[in-house]
Amino acid sequence: MHLIADKLNLRPYQEQVLGKIHDKNSFVVLPTGSGKTIVAIALAGMKIKGGKILMMAPTKPLVVQHKASFDEYFDEVDEINVLTGATPPLLRKDLWENSKIICATPQTVESDLIKRYFNPAEFSLIVFDEAHRAVGNYAYTWLAKQFNETSQILAMSASPASTNDRLRDIRNNLYIEHFEFRAEQSLTKYIKNKSEEKIFVELTVTQLEISKLLKQILSDNMSILFLKNLIKSRDESKLRKTQLLLIQKQLFSQQDKEPEIFFLISTVTVCIKLLHLIEMLETQSYKSFNEALAKIESQISKTKASKKIVDDWRYSRIKLLSSKLKDTPHSKMNCILELIDDHKKVIIFSQYRNTVDELVEVINSKSGAKAKAFVGQKGGLTQKRQLETLNDYKLGKFNVLVATSVSEEGIHIENADIGIFYEPVPSALRMIQRRGRIGRINIGKIYLLITKNTIDEKYYWVSYHKERKMKELLRRENNN
Repeated sequence: MHLIADKLNLRPYQEQVLGKIHDKNSFVVLPTGSGKTIVAIALAGMKIKGGKILMMAPTKPLVVQHKASFDEYFDEVDEINVLTGATPPLLRKDLWENSKIICATPQTVESDLIKRYFNPAEFSLIVFDEAHRAVGNYAYTWLAKQFNETSQILAMSASPASTNDRLRDIRNNLYIEHFEFRAEQSLTKYIKNKSEEKIFVELTVTQLEISKLLKQILSDNMSILFLKNLIKSRDESKLRKTQLLLIQKQLFSQQDKEPEIFFLISTVTVCIKLLHLIEMLETQSYKSFNEALAKIESQISKTKASKKIVDDWRYSRIKLLSSKLKDTPHSKMNCILELIDDHKKVIIFSQYRNTVDELVEVINSKSGAKAKAFVGQKGGLTQKRQLETLNDYKLGKFNVLVATSVSEEGIHIENADIGIFYEPVPSALRMIQRRGRIGRINIGKIYLLITKNTIDEKYYWVSYHKERKMKELLRRENNN
């Protein structure tokens, strides 16, 4: 098997990176759309004579895309194969034995290595794509230990970490010797320009009234936690779900639970549910909010927390007001109908599956555009349907892809001209990944929808500052 050298036209910065990483465990950080995969393919071409190549990526669609990239640049494509959990075990063993290049999910590799379907020493190069995942118990961490003694490691990511500790953990977990970073500003000749515009929307009078009632119930329950010294402030705007989950975990871990502990656990759960309701109301769709209310009502016989919310005297007023929302178009939905172009390719990102479904329904019924949902397998879209959906989008069978986070990481969305973020997310990594799906060929336009004076604004600034810290950290790391 050989690399087809005539096809591989490396850009100057890719050649520079390759020259520095060819003989050592390396972490390559390049902006999305700048050709990290091409660098991995070029390195694979240099290493293929010394052993097999393993390219790992966290999702099945991304693994399939990598396989297609290797097919393009190597001869004997029958020796390049995909391995995922969908591949029958007996066939997997045969593929490990007879393939020269394998593209696989890390969970599949981990499972097959435990079963001894292959010998790690047979591999000359292991590529960890989306290497920012190499923390905690994720499969990348264990696999790096198994391959480090016999294989060269190449880690790749566009957004590795925004703190020193996390970056150090990733480097240690993947046995990285050399770090290579290129900032987007230095590659403007090769990366298409994207303009970004924030669009602020207002809460309606009805939303504000419901929000006020929910926050009153939240404040009452926060007072209990405050008096028990479990939280330091009664200010609901400073309360975070992550903080409550930590408190909940600490309460559950107590060995001898008095009745009061169970009461406090229930109170914390009430606060978590109320924060979710407020987020659905203020940042998502009316349908999502009403479905969240219905879910709480369905749980009143199972959990005291849900019953406590429904039994609150203010809840009946919330229900009455929520019925009015059905007749009022949501501000973000109206924005999207104005922003989408019937003839341009658009990708819309949303945190929640319910919102994705509603967006598809609204776009298809109220505009000339044609939309489809792109969600994970847990959301009901099989690997086969995911790939079919991406291919249909590429062929222009529909022009608006409405996606959950499954589409953010690494997947090559075929030239979306317009990107719409239904809400900010408090993660620099995810915001960078979302941005990287837009304007890979043409100049792209990104719109970020933010509901004023809500958690949307907080999340925007959190991700903004994290991204700035990440870039400063990467520049320092590159200079060391």
